[in-house]
Amino acid sequence: MDRISSLFDFHTRVHRAGRWGTYAFLLSITIALYGASLYFNFVWDDSIYIRENYWIRSLDWIHIRAIWTNSYLGHYAPLHHTLLSLLYRVSEMEPFGYHLGQVLIHSACVCLLYSLLNKIESARVAFLATVLFAVHPTNIETVAWISETKSTLSLLLVLLSFWFFIRFRETNRPFHFALVAIFMVCSALAKINTVVAPVIFLLYDYKAGDSFKSLRWRSLAILFVLSGMLVVVHVLSFGNSGEMLDGSPYSGLGTRLMNFPLLLSFYLQMMVLPFRLSAWELFPVQQSFSWIVALGWIGLALLLVLLLRAGRETQFWALWILVFLLPVLQIVAFPIWVADRYLYIPLIGGATLAARMFFRCWGRLQQPWPRWALGALAATAIATLAWQTHRHLPAWRDELSLWSATIPTCMTSAYCHSSFGLALMNAGQLQRGGDELVRAVELQPTPLFLMYLGDALTRSARNYPEAVRIYLLALKDAKPPGQDIGGPRIAKIHAKLARAYILSGQLDLAGQAIQTGGKYDWRYPGIWVMDVFLQWKRGNSDGARSSLSALISMLGQDSQVDGMVDQYWGDRGETRKMLAELRPINSTIPK
Repeated sequence: MDRISSLFDFHTRVHRAGRWGTYAFLLSITIALYGASLYFNFVWDDSIYIRENYWIRSLDWIHIRAIWTNSYLGHYAPLHHTLLSLLYRVSEMEPFGYHLGQVLIHSACVCLLYSLLNKIESARVAFLATVLFAVHPTNIETVAWISETKSTLSLLLVLLSFWFFIRFRETNRPFHFALVAIFMVCSALAKINTVVAPVIFLLYDYKAGDSFKSLRWRSLAILFVLSGMLVVVHVLSFGNSGEMLDGSPYSGLGTRLMNFPLLLSFYLQMMVLPFRLSAWELFPVQQSFSWIVALGWIGLALLLVLLLRAGRETQFWALWILVFLLPVLQIVAFPIWVADRYLYIPLIGGATLAARMFFRCWGRLQQPWPRWALGALAATAIATLAWQTHRHLPAWRDELSLWSATIPTCMTSAYCHSSFGLALMNAGQLQRGGDELVRAVELQPTPLFLMYLGDALTRSARNYPEAVRIYLLALKDAKPPGQDIGGPRIAKIHAKLARAYILSGQLDLAGQAIQTGGKYDWRYPGIWVMDVFLQWKRGNSDGARSSLSALISMLGQDSQVDGMVDQYWGDRGETRKMLAELRPINSTIPK
């Protein structure tokens, strides 16, 4: 049977049409699957990364310096915020530009992945592996969610680093090594997860046939040192950020180590059967040793035995999966135990292994019909993955569709109920939304969920006395006795408390809340917005203008003042009235 009659040598036929035929085909698949996401709205953390992120509002020196000298939400990812700042200059508060940037970066990742695999694997393995990566449903969360531009950008940069590492091994030119280091550092500055890249470079040398003694340790040592420095910077940034994340009751080292093989098993299962997609995955954490834990460790031991007996190429791609999963396998405690987006880079290893396995089986079959049966099976698998991606993508269209699709998979999660409740409230379904928010507090009465409930009572139910009570309860739980933690979050709650006080006419108490919140984080825009309204309500126009001018100067925002202020206040009509009264007297306040 003619070899190129195989469906999986289709890249050969496409390539004959021109040098860029294969890339055009891969781009067409990617854009066909994710083109619809260009018209999606902001969802989930997009509000925090774009609407509330005043660092990205300008490209002047003040804002760029703030991006590169501070952490955001506890993470030091300045390149990610620089990208968002560039996209903001184009799209401002319209989601289309951000989604377009995300799809373009992901498309570039797909093309660069094929180019890289084509250097170290056969052309047909590279083609099939890239197609599997392009259609795999677990990438939906990364590509359809603007907040995850950090993941697509990080992958693009680490692939460039790996590509130049291969070139460096071929040429031994210092220029190529400099590019390896630059792109590796930039990748980690977009998202810290790729800090493990030097391990992949070491494994590549091993894959190429080097023994432990013959490894070129000097260049590898430099990359490992750079990686270590990035880890230190990230850890220090997280520790100094003052951002208090909701802790996990399962964060003990023993519990995390005990669940290590089960976490790995979860991701391996998602690679093979990615049909339980969810924005909020629930993982059954084992808190004591059980037969499930024992089976997990036995399974891991068997995998290691198989890996030791495999060839170097198989070992490389299997370890690619493990190495890029290590940052999210609870080696370091993190509140989010599992997420679809964590598979974005490890999936490359799984897709390549699957492609290699397919063509190994294909080569052993000599008769036409078994080959056609195997080809039909693989084609069906690819079509099924692509259909699942097409079918699930609309869940990310807006907040309500996202959490409506997510809530059935996480009925015991307070976070899911809270997010679903807020989406319902924003859609005008006040009773259902309120019930979901109350359910979240019943499941987990933490400051975060209490704050969300207070927001609903303020903005939708307009029950200001009850909102004040809820915010005070959130502040009490956010500040354990003898501790001074969580500055940004406490400042946010104080700003919301001040809003409730202002709306209920308790202006003196509102002033106290603003002053206290400012002590925790004076840079939080909500504090300044509340002070503007407080001074305006008191009839102190000069004080209101002064606070508004300071806010505008801090944000570097010249054209979206109405939307920016209303974002924190929540009453568009009153926002416009306040600005209309202040603007004619002070020309520095933009129209």
